[in-house]
Amino acid sequence: MSRIPRLCLQGTLLALSLNSVGLPAQANFELGKMWTFENPPLAYLAEEYGFRPSSEWLRRVMLASLRFGGGCSASFVSPQGLIMTNHHCVRDQIAAVQGERDLVRDGFAAAGLEDEIPLPGLTVQQMIQARDVTAEVNAETTKAGMTEAEITALRAANQEAILSQAREAEPELDAEIVSLYQGAVYQLYQYRIYRDVRLVVAPHLQAAHFGGDPDNFTYPRFGIDFSFCRAYEDGKPADTSEQYFRWSHGAKNDELVFLTGNPGGTERLLTKAQLEYLRDAQLPRVKQLIDNRLEIMRGFAAQDPRIEKQLRTNILGFENAQKLYHGEHGALLDDKFMQRKDLAEAAFKQRVLENPSLTDEYGALWDEIAQVAAAKTQLESASAFQSTGGSLHLRRAVEVLRASAEGVEEAEISSVLEIPGRMDPIQAAFFVDHLRRASTALPEDDPYLQAVLDGRSPKEAAEYLSKETRIGDDSFVRELMTEGSEAIAANQDPALRIARILLPLADQNSADSAELNSREEVLGTKMGNLLFAAFGNEVSPDATFTLRFSDGRVQGYRYNGTLAPYRTVFHGLFARNAEFDNQHPFDLPELWLQRQSRLDMSAAVNFVCTVDSTGGNSGSPVINKDMEIVGLLFDGNIESMGNQYVYGQTVERSVCVHPQAIMESLTKIYDAQRIADELWGR
Repeated sequence: MSRIPRLCLQGTLLALSLNSVGLPAQANFELGKMWTFENPPLAYLAEEYGFRPSSEWLRRVMLASLRFGGGCSASFVSPQGLIMTNHHCVRDQIAAVQGERDLVRDGFAAAGLEDEIPLPGLTVQQMIQARDVTAEVNAETTKAGMTEAEITALRAANQEAILSQAREAEPELDAEIVSLYQGAVYQLYQYRIYRDVRLVVAPHLQAAHFGGDPDNFTYPRFGIDFSFCRAYEDGKPADTSEQYFRWSHGAKNDELVFLTGNPGGTERLLTKAQLEYLRDAQLPRVKQLIDNRLEIMRGFAAQDPRIEKQLRTNILGFENAQKLYHGEHGALLDDKFMQRKDLAEAAFKQRVLENPSLTDEYGALWDEIAQVAAAKTQLESASAFQSTGGSLHLRRAVEVLRASAEGVEEAEISSVLEIPGRMDPIQAAFFVDHLRRASTALPEDDPYLQAVLDGRSPKEAAEYLSKETRIGDDSFVRELMTEGSEAIAANQDPALRIARILLPLADQNSADSAELNSREEVLGTKMGNLLFAAFGNEVSPDATFTLRFSDGRVQGYRYNGTLAPYRTVFHGLFARNAEFDNQHPFDLPELWLQRQSRLDMSAAVNFVCTVDSTGGNSGSPVINKDMEIVGLLFDGNIESMGNQYVYGQTVERSVCVHPQAIMESLTKIYDAQRIADELWGR
């Protein structure tokens, strides 16, 4: 067990921090270890591991680490622009270009450069530099008498000015301002964008996603979830000779490793009151939405193989979200888990109370945040369900009324007509589900509910609206809007009648939400300032889908009364396949079964480590201190779901693909020796 570094924590603070012994990040109120490259914890790393990364090490690791598309991470792994990420990170792009082939299901390996498949619209972002712009963002925001909304608006305007200047000074780079510690610190990050990205290798879906939903967020695990793409510049493979990770034989037990990538978002700075809002209001609603939509899509997919192919990636995404949200909500429902947050918060408050200057400025902060959380809880149902609920007819009707209030012009007519006028059966089923959930969440006398149902069941109401409205007819909409506001006001189309009730309710909910969010943002910034005043950069900020690195060790853990090994091997993969009689989702592609004898059955498939990860880290490289690839992160275990809110590493683990599994796949299943040689630098 590792030692607590000498951070600015003493006495009462340490005594009140639950389970802090041996877990440095937990000693900092369970805030984790997602470190920024501009403020690395050098003293901590030196004391904890005897390793102090140089500025050159940090620079090279930063340049080799990538943000992939809109929600994943990746890395350069060869001098010729070869990119490694997860199969599930590129699955949608493969589906978009596969045409009549089924490359998602059947896999793909390009025989040569000329066979690598362009993936239109996919970009890869490489962070080049960072600059602290906190003072510039906060300029003029401390004037007396400013409201919270005015402060928020001025900060936004200041950020736009900073971004404009950055883009003008370096137009070849993309610029982004990132809020850290809930607004206590602002950084300007600038990126090089690779826009020509091509598919090189992708395994079969069932190899990458072996075990399917039952095995998702579990361990031991046997998912070979990798893919390779390549960045091109001017039609040639990008020169990344100074910014890539070299290959290795993979992670070993108890080895020091680092995760680099773009964790999407954590909420560890939220107060207990804010977590109670999530537990009692937001997450139950989101869970039900995901559960119901997944059931609907599965029902349609079972009817026709063509529909199944169309919905496959959506279903996989919803299955992942379902388990994620259920796991996170389950953590918040666990009394012991909430006690950890309670103790950490009590320690933080005690620290404030011991400092009179902090008490005067921040003593009431937790109570103020609790008031906002209570107001958000009260608003949750109205804000979520007094809405169009995915109905394209109601969306059109609402926009017609908005245009009528502002004066109908040709631009407004065109804008309405851009909304599709016809709903497919899946969209229609989603709307019925929205009405069903609204019927239980809103009071019976809710004006929107009364208007849309009008005494009918949700299914009957949706069918009536679809049958009776003319708002989906482009010619009807154009003629009505051309006639002007009076004609729109007089028209009794059922979609317009509902929209007249819905629009003011939705606008009021939106205004109330904006006011609460502005208030919460200002208070959150104060909380971040308070944390920063006490500890500075010695605690890591919440994730923001920007580049971070995390430290940890390769370690198994105790579970279900036994031990989870630090790594799994191919023997276990084929045993699990046999134990389930090759039945889905534990089936293996025929090619894998045919070539099983070629594989080294003792080669590692997956492994676990204690690095700090969350959504967005999918595709993140795991490296050693020599900047060599020792793994590829693709998941976390179910025990790690609570790390979204309160960090721990006793049994919480990140789940990674071992390089041995990738190399075995390339050379013995997919005949991709070309890529194997490139990875080894041959």
